[in-house]
Amino acid sequence: MPNAVIIDMPDVLTDETDNDREAASLVRQIVATAGVRVTEQAFSQADEFAIQSFAPHQYEAMIFRLVNRDTTLALRCISAFKKNFKPKVNLRKEAGDILKACKQRGWKIAIAGHVSEDQLTALERAKLFQMIDVKGLPRQMKIDLPDPRVVEFLVGLLGTSTGECLMLGTRVDNNVRPANILRMQAIHLQIGRHGKFQLPRDLQDVPDYEAPDISALLNVIPTVV
Repeated sequence: MPNAVIIDMPDVLTDETDNDREAASLVRQIVATAGVRVTEQAFSQADEFAIQSFAPHQYEAMIFRLVNRDTTLALRCISAFKKNFKPKVNLRKEAGDILKACKQRGWKIAIAGHVSEDQLTALERAKLFQMIDVKGLPRQMKIDLPDPRVVEFLVGLLGTSTGECLMLGTRVDNNVRPANILRMQAIHLQIGRHGKFQLPRDLQDVPDYEAPDISALLNVIPTVV
């Protein structure tokens, strides 16, 4: 029986729809400015490639594909993307419901990965900050998901064991797989670009629980054993 949960914040507690739209538009603009003509078909194929190849950084992977794997050009475009992409924090209206459902199970809560100041501020303003026991990774930690050491580190901060901790996220590669490697349970929320379009590569990518939307997730949480 789990006594803690690690939540990967993007697309679970936040809605990344607007950020994804703005990022895609910026990718088009930067690549076009670099002199590469991008057709709708090429863009669609690059988008699909970034998700289905399990690339750690989806928009960098898209750029690399769109510039025909020209490393020098890709590095220049990726640098411009990082400089100009300013994601906004849009907490889901159901974020509090998700956290409350976890707390009702008696679970401690950790946020996976590195949490930005903007994300922390948004959680504080929404009065959700106090429900989270571990607010992400320390800034000096240079590794991130899907490295299983990240999960082990968070489990340690939660004061539990991997066998008593659950992973919740939308990414097969970053959430489900490291959980399975460490013999944890995982809930796969199938929303957002990754949640909808990533498919398991093998049995280690198969979660214990699946939720096609937030409403289903709120029904799944009370059933986890």
